[in-house]
Amino acid sequence: MHEVLHHVIKRSQAKRNTSHIINLIDRMAYIMGAITVLVNIPQLISVWTSPDTQGVSLISWIGFSLGSLFWIAYGVLHKEKPIIAINTALVMIQGLIVVGILTR
Repeated sequence: MHEVLHHVIKRSQAKRNTSHIINLIDRMAYIMGAITVLVNIPQLISVWTSPDTQGVSLISWIGFSLGSLFWIAYGVLHKEKPIIAINTALVMIQGLIVVGILTR
């Protein structure tokens, strides 16, 4: 019986350590999401300030936008706020890039 109790205690401790790691990764999701959004801003600025968008791929940015739309749907279905927030911001930025490419 002592061995069973020892095993139960060890499993309980492992779950606490795992939940700490999960909480850390959850917080990091917001930080990494913010970085992902921020790295798109230089392209947005470039598209809207430069008269030449020849080196910017319309197909790629439409593809990125479609991918972000998928992740929004996924986030809504699974009630994952970081996924919804990050990809909503990305769709807005990517959409502005697409509009900028089309209007230049």
